[in-house]
Amino acid sequence: MKSSTRNQDSVNTQTNTIFFDPSLIKAARNIYRSYCNLNVATENKPRGIVINRDNHRGQLAFNAKPILLPRECFIPLKQIEAEVY
Repeated sequence: MKSSTRNQDSVNTQTNTIFFDPSLIKAARNIYRSYCNLNVATENKPRGIVINRDNHRGQLAFNAKPILLPRECFIPLKQIEAEVY
């Protein structure tokens, strides 16, 4: 019974991929590249970017589940680093 629950959970997590506007991902990628160019390698790697949907201003997020304002969204680093979105 536990194995069937585990399989359902893995299917649910795999299908929970959120697709963002490509311009948001591009803006998030630019923010992340700026961070990488300005900072030396540290132990704390950001988990993603919190970005405003209207003006594309964003900040690095070091928490896996940041608190968002109404017009903000969280783009995970895995999606920012991916070439295909």
